[in-house]
Amino acid sequence: MTPAKPIVFHVITRLIVGGAQLSMLGLCDGLKEHYDVRLLSGPETGPEGSLQVQAAEVVPLTIVPQLRRDVNPTQDVAALAALRRAINGLRPAIVHTHSSKAGILGRAAAMKSDAKRVHTIHGWGHTPADSAPRRAVFIQLERVTAKWTDALVAVSPDVRNEGLRRRIGNPGLYEVIPEFVDYRPMNPNFEESRQIAREALGLLADDEVVGWVGRFVPQKDPHTLARALELILSTRRTARAVLVGDGPLRQDVERRLRAAGLAERVDFAGLRQDARSLYAAFDVLLHPSLWEGQPRVIQEAIAERIPVVATQVEGAGDLVTSGRTGYLALPGDAEQIAARAFDVLAGEGPRPPLDEAVIDELARRYGRELVLRRHLELYERLLATQALG
Repeated sequence: MTPAKPIVFHVITRLIVGGAQLSMLGLCDGLKEHYDVRLLSGPETGPEGSLQVQAAEVVPLTIVPQLRRDVNPTQDVAALAALRRAINGLRPAIVHTHSSKAGILGRAAAMKSDAKRVHTIHGWGHTPADSAPRRAVFIQLERVTAKWTDALVAVSPDVRNEGLRRRIGNPGLYEVIPEFVDYRPMNPNFEESRQIAREALGLLADDEVVGWVGRFVPQKDPHTLARALELILSTRRTARAVLVGDGPLRQDVERRLRAAGLAERVDFAGLRQDARSLYAAFDVLLHPSLWEGQPRVIQEAIAERIPVVATQVEGAGDLVTSGRTGYLALPGDAEQIAARAFDVLAGEGPRPPLDEAVIDELARRYGRELVLRRHLELYERLLATQALG
């Protein structure tokens, strides 16, 4: 009789279409050959789109109705109780949490169980957009919950260094394991993938295309994106922009570009299940975020052989190297972002398709095979100490 696989719970606050969620689902899919993987999530979705159906096709999914992003003491206590019941019911060997709220409640719920507790920091819950009091509360909560944790997985050295700077855990608690991203292009034939992507978007073969993929939320700084596009499109009058995604600030960007007289040259593609297959249509991808953990969009664009102009935020410097995969600019600096995009479009920087040797090097350092192996090694090490205990 084949012995039962150890049960692993992955817990996340919400299954919106976002980098952390997609990375977690890829990891769950890779782990299920070795473990009985279950996923628990709160019910919230949003204009960014939902991954609940996709998640349920990967591993068994349980929706915890009380687990929500906003702080609500009554609901948070109920969510803690629901998570504790799930843990006590199936007795997982490992509880692996993602996102700030699920990380706090999930680790608290597992405290009195035998489960090893792992938390992945895709990006810290305290952000530059928070008020000082709110930031202080989240930092203190992370310090407390780090004491209940067997391993903190930081998706980049920048994320780990921020945690240590804030005195969250100690160096021995951290593992640096990148986001789960496949660096193999969806289609090995770049010209074919480019033709298909441009046809899907209604673009001409010789169009000059500036792309963006993401959520229209403050973190992604769509206002700087709009300013940069104004500069690019008003200077390169045959260029077009394609913006893939949705979110609460989308209408602000639409209004600004319409007021600038550029609406006819900007395509808002909305939510697309085939988003990754569209990268090949671009000549350059812009990624003007204000903060990150390790930007998945950058990784996917490079994997699809498209150069990137990104802001110098956490995790970006490991991926975007000047003249090889693109350029970095200062956060909020639309002029610098536009100038670096001009370099790419004018042929003075890397052009698509990017050098395969450069992509292969990044795949060895950050690709899905390494990420899965590092997680398996971490789990095995934790369970070995559990057996000794």
